[in-house]
Amino acid sequence: MDKFKKAIAAAAGGAATGTIGIPFMPDDTPWYGYLALYAITIGLPAVLTYFAPKNAG
Repeated sequence: MDKFKKAIAAAAGGAATGTIGIPFMPDDTPWYGYLALYAITIGLPAVLTYFAPKNAG
């Protein structure tokens, strides 16, 4: 359950990053460009956080 919570937190951070990135998108960006922005900034951190190995203690 801990991995799931961390992945959700990473996705929330990615959503904030994607929202900050919107003003930097070109004016003629199609809708799927915005979709790709959010897919990368939300999905990539969540997936990498979920599958990351535990730190060696």
